[in-house]
Amino acid sequence: MLTNRWVVYAPGRARRPSEMEPAEPVAGELPEKDARCPFCIGNESMIPPILFELPADDSHRWQTRVVPNKYPAFCPDVDVAGKNVGPYRTTTNYGRHEVVIETPFHNRDVPLMAPAEVESVIETYARRTSDLFRIDEAIEAVVVFRNHGRLAGTSLLHPHSQIVATGLVPESVAHHEAVAAEYYRENGRCVLCEMLEYERADGARTVYENDSFLSWVPFAAEVPCEVWIVPKQHCATFSSIVPQERKHLAAALKHALQRLHDVLGDPDYNYVIRSASRQGTIAPHLHWLLQIRPRQTTPAGFEIGSGMQINPALPEEDAERLRGQ
Repeated sequence: MLTNRWVVYAPGRARRPSEMEPAEPVAGELPEKDARCPFCIGNESMIPPILFELPADDSHRWQTRVVPNKYPAFCPDVDVAGKNVGPYRTTTNYGRHEVVIETPFHNRDVPLMAPAEVESVIETYARRTSDLFRIDEAIEAVVVFRNHGRLAGTSLLHPHSQIVATGLVPESVAHHEAVAAEYYRENGRCVLCEMLEYERADGARTVYENDSFLSWVPFAAEVPCEVWIVPKQHCATFSSIVPQERKHLAAALKHALQRLHDVLGDPDYNYVIRSASRQGTIAPHLHWLLQIRPRQTTPAGFEIGSGMQINPALPEEDAERLRGQ
């Protein structure tokens, strides 16, 4: 309903060699501090100037930091305007690309963090998202994401996320907003509100629930153990999250990543916060969510040729595993 894409479920394919195997653990224990890591305490000379910092209870250190990405995909020092080149439409890579250093400790990934530490990460996401829209009127969309593991695209082990603000609305953001708008026109309700109510009542795919959020494996999950964390309160923009919701989102996120760690052996994964673009901030049909996609399968010829994903795991069975039942 949210993507307008078909998914092929083929549980028999899970028996293929190397398919659905737990991830290989990182060899050895990571140190609390790595002298070669630019994100560790004492290595500030290795990073660009700090844009934002949340202090920790200990006044001699910090909890989270945000710095410009040294190798940005989007830059603020170019014009926003595009042009036509023959049959092609081009534009510049105008935007801003930032790194969220989630903790001073090299070896403290999200499942090992205290709830308050995860909440600080969520607060940093929200404040920087709001700041980027506020300081730059040319920014049309902000995408918050986390890559964990080599297959997910990460290059540094120190726990970190990224925030990319773009001068255009990315295709995936535009597609989700268009699908939600069409559903609203036809049914008069937010599609995610409808899904949340159904999943909560059905229960077969739910993973976790607290006062503010429901987590579930989507009905048309494109990959094994995909998880959506959805706010119960209808809201288009993630940056509008209030302190109590930050606490509850931190609990839901920590639970999901801890269960993936325990069930799949610390798999590579990506998560992304799907929030409204600037033009959709007050749209009644938009509802933000956090989407987690483990990297256990690789798209091959059929997926590329058809645009349909083959998932070798059933969502109801994945949800049962992630619930711990």
